[in-house]
Amino acid sequence: MSVIATAGCQSPAEAPSGPEQVYRDACLICHAGPGASAPDLTTLSAVNGGSFPMEEVIAIIDGRQDVRAHGSPMPVWGARYSTEDIRSLAAYLATIQQS
Repeated sequence: MSVIATAGCQSPAEAPSGPEQVYRDACLICHAGPGASAPDLTTLSAVNGGSFPMEEVIAIIDGRQDVRAHGSPMPVWGARYSTEDIRSLAAYLATIQQS
């Protein structure tokens, strides 16, 4: 009978799933860079009179509020992320606002 040594063999580390990672994975493709087809998420406060529209942002992300500013329909992230994840993402967006 042979024994297979497995010491040192580990599953790959899971990718971070915090709000910054969700922003990079789910938002930036449409909301940043030269090919952006949707509004820059770092200027939401600036275009809203200096106030971050937290509840509106949450409603847009979870799909309760339709967005007309996108060139195509925005994915409904409420089906993929929990309410807590969406609130964390919105709170993160509030921290990256530029004037």
